[in-house]
Parts: sequence; C-alpha cells; structure tokens
Amino acid sequence: MLRNRNNVRFATLIAALALGLASSALADPKADAKAAMKTTIDDVLAVLRVPGVDETARRKQIEEIAKQRFDFTTMSKLVLKRDWKRFTAAEQQEFVTEFTDYLAASYGTRIARYANEQVVTVGSRLETNSDVSVQTQIKGGNFDGAAIDYRMRLLAGKWQVIDVVIEGISLVSNFRSQFADVIAKGGPQELLKRIRAKNRAGIVDAPPTAVRAQ
Repeated sequence: MLRNRNNVRFATLIAALALGLASSALADPKADAKAAMKTTIDDVLAVLRVPGVDETARRKQIEEIAKQRFDFTTMSKLVLKRDWKRFTAAEQQEFVTEFTDYLAASYGTRIARYANEQVVTVGSRLETNSDVSVQTQIKGGNFDGAAIDYRMRLLAGKWQVIDVVIEGISLVSNFRSQFADVIAKGGPQELLKRIRAKNRAGIVDAPPTAVRAQ
C-alpha cells in the first residue's frame, strides 16, 4: 500500500513538472508583448482616425491611453536613475505625478502628428531585464517609414511600456540627460519646480537630438 502511494505521488510530481515545462515552452514573451502593444496601437489609431477632432483634443485622448498603458513609476526611476535616492519619499511621489503628466503630454504631442498614417508592427526583440522591444513603423503620409519602438516590461502580470523610442530618440534617455543637469545644479527641488511650471504652462520640450535607448 505504501509503495502504491509513493508511486502515485511520484507520478503526480512528474505530471506537474511536465505541465510546468510545457507551459514554459508555450510562453512567448515577444508574442505576448506584441499582442499587448497591438491593443494600445489600435486604441491610438482609433483616436487618430476620428474626423473633425482638433489636435489638442486628440492629444489629450492619446495622453489618457498612455497613462493606462505606461508604467510611469518605473519610467520615473529609470529617468532619475541614481538621483532617485536624492529625493525624499514625498518628492519621489510628486515627481512621479508631475512626470506622468509631462511625459504623457510629450508622447501625445508627437503621436498626434500621425493623423492620416497607419502603424504596423515590424518586429520585436528580447532586451535585458526580460524586457521586450516592440518595433513599429509609420506607413504612408508625411512620416512614412518613421520608426517607433516600445520597450515593454511584465509588471504585476501585465505588459507595460517603460520607454518609447520615436525616430531614434529614447524619451527616457533624453529626459535623463536633461534632468541630471538640472539636479546637479539645483537639486531635486529645482527639477520639481521646473516640471511643475512646464505642466502648468502646457509646455512640452522636443528632444533636440537622437539618444540611444539605455
């Protein structure tokens, strides 16, 4: 009887292990990330294709989509990098809030330009930290061939965007460079003051040069 029980337990263990290996084999992070990104792209295109909507209203709708599909807390930490620890807990929270509005506006402003074009997914690749970059391209119109890559990370069971590389410009890397200079000269308080002022004034700075994604 004891031998039979041990045999059953052993068989159950083997079956569970086999099932786990099969699930791992079936898991495809690149495909999962692409599927999640396709949903976001379809939502953005739906906004862009509505006739008679002015650019400001269109940009605001795209910003709201970004706030749902981007992990701005992770992006804030990536942007500040080592400087993140220089902020108090309250300053970190304020930075995330202000930077969310700032980066969503920056993304919305750039994407809103692509009013009559189509966006197609052209590939995906695995990155460090188990991230996936989903590569898309604009087809047709004035921006034909423009590349937009989305770096995605699996967070709390959902694939979220943690960086956007638009026409070779990494938003995270570009802002990291800008913000590091401000922090070096005036500390966290100066950076918060400047972002706060830009958000209140509705100012979006365009990155001046291409910066390779980090």
